Amino acid sequence: MNLKTSTPVLLMILSAFLFASCNQQGETDQSQAANDRDRAPDFEVTTVDGQTISLSESLDEGKPMVVYFTASWCPTCARNWPVMSEVYPEYEDRLTMVAISIDPTDTEDVIRDLSEEKNFRFPSTAGHPQIMLDFGVSGQATTVGVDRDGYITFKKEGEALSADEFRELFAELLD
Repeated sequence: MNLKTSTPVLLMILSAFLFASCNQQGETDQSQAANDRDRAPDFEVTTVDGQTISLSESLDEGKPMVVYFTASWCPTCARNWPVMSEVYPEYEDRLTMVAISIDPTDTEDVIRDLSEEKNFRFPSTAGHPQIMLDFGVSGQATTVGVDRDGYITFKKEGEALSADEFRELFAELLD
């Protein structure tokens, strides 16, 4: 085969290869986008008020969920509790929220006393560090949003948030 006749053949082969590569990359990008969101792990807890809360039940009711990982000794959490107590009642009929202590020494009595002392207006539960690990959270004062399909849509780690910031996060889950 001489250079004149082989050049068009090589160009066709190269074009076909490039087209296939681009098409395959597009498919990879689309499937990667679907995998970028992590599915939230199911869990069930009993709050200090005796209420059972589970992710699967919330999703079955068509409600997204906010999970707040806290600790009784956490200063950032202490700044968030009154703000969450202000904002959550505005949304409690449309989404589920639960504050879960990450500290195993935060017994039911410790969290109940704290809840009464600080006038929590959101459900809270004793220490469950395994749930924190299951969610891939590294510490307290972390707010995690789970959409109606069971996917984690946001993680705000270690931040004190304003009432408007909590409202924006809650509204994001409801959109």
